[in-house]
Amino acid sequence: MTVIDNGIFNLVIDGDVACMDFNPEGTRYPQDLVTSSFEREYGYLQRLSDYEWCPEVIEYDYANRKIYFKWYGNTCEDMLSTNWKEQLETIVHNLAEQRIYKPSFYPKFFYIDANDNMRAYAFYSASDRSEQPIAMDFYRPILNPHRAELVDQLEVNGKLDMAVLVRHAYTDYIKWPDNTLKEIYYRVYGHNLETSAV
Repeated sequence: MTVIDNGIFNLVIDGDVACMDFNPEGTRYPQDLVTSSFEREYGYLQRLSDYEWCPEVIEYDYANRKIYFKWYGNTCEDMLSTNWKEQLETIVHNLAEQRIYKPSFYPKFFYIDANDNMRAYAFYSASDRSEQPIAMDFYRPILNPHRAELVDQLEVNGKLDMAVLVRHAYTDYIKWPDNTLKEIYYRVYGHNLETSAV
């Protein structure tokens, strides 16, 4: 068994099953933030379950804040599918159509299944366009120091439209090979996520 600490959740890998366990140790994360993060993951995985790139969920253990899904022993940090650029663009486009902002687009939150399909998880920090702007004090505990500094620069009156953070994430600090995420962002959203027709 392998446990990967992702802050607000641990990814517990046991053979071909992964479990997102939203029960972090210590007091860094207030319980209402942990519960909210689990509920966002749960809600978005259910909402997006018809997409081929969504994890193959085995079980939702709502009472214990755990989500189990099929695991293939890799992340997109380790390997990429044959047509990974097209698959990544499909995911970005589908989320744009759904009006969902997913700032956690790091390769470690994507993996390749046995059929060479890319799959995405870690929707715990995602939000809908209709929720914007978001009060950032609630979310500060999940930010690393670099993101906290960026949020300080971008927020207005303690709130931040996640469209702005997603633009920075996709075009600046989240790195995929060949600068692909930045190129995809501009193809899908143009230059302005806030006013995009997508």
